[in-house]
Amino acid sequence: MTCKTLLLLLPTLLGPVGLHAGRLQVCVARYDSGRVAALSLTFDDGLLEHYTVVFPLLRRLGLRATFGLIGSRVGGVTSGKYKNVPCLSWEQAREMALGGQEITSHGYAHLNVTRLSPAELRREVQHNDTLIWQHTGQLPRTYLYPGNRKSDTATAFCSRGRTCTRTSQVSLGGKRTPEWFGGYLCQLMASHGWGVTMTHGIAIGYDHFDQPQYFTRMLELAAARQDSLWIAPLRDVGAYVQERDHARLRVRQRRGRLVIRVRTGLDPAVFHHPLTLLVDGRPYRVEMGKRGGRLEIELGK
Repeated sequence: MTCKTLLLLLPTLLGPVGLHAGRLQVCVARYDSGRVAALSLTFDDGLLEHYTVVFPLLRRLGLRATFGLIGSRVGGVTSGKYKNVPCLSWEQAREMALGGQEITSHGYAHLNVTRLSPAELRREVQHNDTLIWQHTGQLPRTYLYPGNRKSDTATAFCSRGRTCTRTSQVSLGGKRTPEWFGGYLCQLMASHGWGVTMTHGIAIGYDHFDQPQYFTRMLELAAARQDSLWIAPLRDVGAYVQERDHARLRVRQRRGRLVIRVRTGLDPAVFHHPLTLLVDGRPYRVEMGKRGGRLEIELGK
């Protein structure tokens, strides 16, 4: 965690928090709004259920998640062992994007990126990015590896121009239960971690739930913890974590005001998620632009 300690010239109070020996600590919070842990819900393959079941549930609970589309299957059906499962359309994907959900890439043809030539890798990744941008207005800023297969070379390529890629995850489907998920959330918050779940089918398709109603209960359990658990798309948490870890703080006291400047050195076209600063434990939101972020606080109020 990036922190700075300032020796104040005058003894004062900042809100209800008393300053100790005239010193003030300024830190970048571990997660947005000072919450103790983060959770990103990711959904693979662009199934129709993601639009008809997941999207309405997320709206009801006020949650946002990440949906990885396979460009060649949008508007069609799945293939492989669980073939002929309906996939959502581009119109439905655009509606989800406009509704605040992250629409990202799961590869144009769901190919193993570790086995592709440079030209094949560019088509698998960049062509899908282009399609998603054209149809939804969202340029993918993350990547979900097909089959979770990855290599150093493929990861380096797929990470270009993105806040992160999904390099680790926990399966949320199959025989998972609300009791298991409740325990997972407790462990996540106790460790102050960032959890990433992966779901395919809900009632049908690969790794679908034995009891689909469990899925609803699990999301309700997560939503009930939003005061201390940041539930956000992979794109947003990835951006925040990178900005947090690269943050450089400059803190000055000037004419009864505290002036804090934040710089990250990251590409502002990709990394522009607001950061949360903790000023002696009190959270302040800082917008991040081309020149970083700036916060002014009047001391004594």
